[in-house]
Amino acid sequence: MKDIILKVDELFYNAGDSNSIEIIKNISFDVERGKVIGIAGESGSGKSTLAKLLCGILIPTSGKITTNISRDWSKSKPSPIQILFQNDGNLINPFRKVNDVLRESFKLKTNINKDFSNEIKNIFKIFDLKEELLNQKGSQLSGGEQQRIAIARIMIVEPEILILDEPFSSQDVEAQLTILNLLKKLKQEFNFTVICISHDLNILNHFADDIMVMYSGKIVESGNALEIFSNPKNDYTKFLMSAQSLKLSKEEIKSFRKRYEQD
Repeated sequence: MKDIILKVDELFYNAGDSNSIEIIKNISFDVERGKVIGIAGESGSGKSTLAKLLCGILIPTSGKITTNISRDWSKSKPSPIQILFQNDGNLINPFRKVNDVLRESFKLKTNINKDFSNEIKNIFKIFDLKEELLNQKGSQLSGGEQQRIAIARIMIVEPEILILDEPFSSQDVEAQLTILNLLKKLKQEFNFTVICISHDLNILNHFADDIMVMYSGKIVESGNALEIFSNPKNDYTKFLMSAQSLKLSKEEIKSFRKRYEQD
């Protein structure tokens, strides 16, 4: 029997009142504990909105999200579901020192007021960060350093579910590989469940256990990542893979979208 940590049933979301455009349309799926779930799709497909619904930032118009959390979080200020937003250059407070940002996470986790110097040094070792960064402000860090500090801040509270919203965007191949290897290392270290949103199918192919492909607020294909990448069933999934490998021209992409929306 599968150990389900997150269950989504008939989820709908309208931005604004009930007569506004549906962004999420009747989505249902289960997430097995300890798995890495990849959510793929183009911009505007509803991926980030779904992420915000799963972590409670947005409230569904209808439907149900159920969690099966393994320990008691009732006395903890942080949520068992944490999200890392897309890297926009301000993943951590640009005016605060790194040491203060990380110490605050330890205070939230433990409800104890102390300096947590040893704990912060241990986190820096896990993330392969240089100690001189501790006294730097967020604005003084590179994008990659900000991202690693932001992930470290989240991992300090040991979430049971980590949602990653386009963690590999706006990065060169080397930086993407660094973050991918770090996430795999953290997965072994902390044993949490991951929901990773990305338009980059190549990365998801090397990271995810299961895949969900979204189009226009719906899940059009889902299942084992290896099976989907080796033998996609849905035409849109096939289209994404072809577009990713640059086999399609702009005209072919426009033509496909028009035909797919009419079907």
